[in-house]
Amino acid sequence: MPLIAMTREMGSLGMDVARILESELKVPLVYHEMINNLADKMRLRKSHVIRLLGGKANLFERLTADKTSLSIYTADEMLQVASKGAVMRGWGAAHLLRPVKHAICVRICAPFDVRVKRMMSRLDIERPRRRRPPRYATATRRRARSPSATSASTGRTRKATTCRSTPSA
Repeated sequence: MPLIAMTREMGSLGMDVARILESELKVPLVYHEMINNLADKMRLRKSHVIRLLGGKANLFERLTADKTSLSIYTADEMLQVASKGAVMRGWGAAHLLRPVKHAICVRICAPFDVRVKRMMSRLDIERPRRRRPPRYATATRRRARSPSATSASTGRTRKATTCRSTPSA
């Protein structure tokens, strides 16, 4: 049975490629289908599992879920699906199935400008937003200090003093 693990960039038409592979190879396309089984095995709600795997779980959800069992169950579920053959999209499938010799691991890419145009048309945006510098950029800027103002032994800044020579009388 064919086994293809895919990753994609947003706007690269990865879902379209996955659907074409599904129809041509006559194997199932697996993406969200594993969540139900994971939720049953872990005895959690489906939305809880989605937030945990997506990294958006709140503090209470993170504390009540066992990350070790989540990763074990996720890997186990992926390997069970992979044993039957499938086109697997996301979930770290490409990383997990890399050592499997008959698995094809693919990354779907497109040029950045093309992806931006596709996402703008999909989200009905007329022009891209202007990029702003990161918030921390201004907080981390510091004035350069001269090497003479820093103590070599401690690395601390010492107060600069001026030496005046007094005229000898």
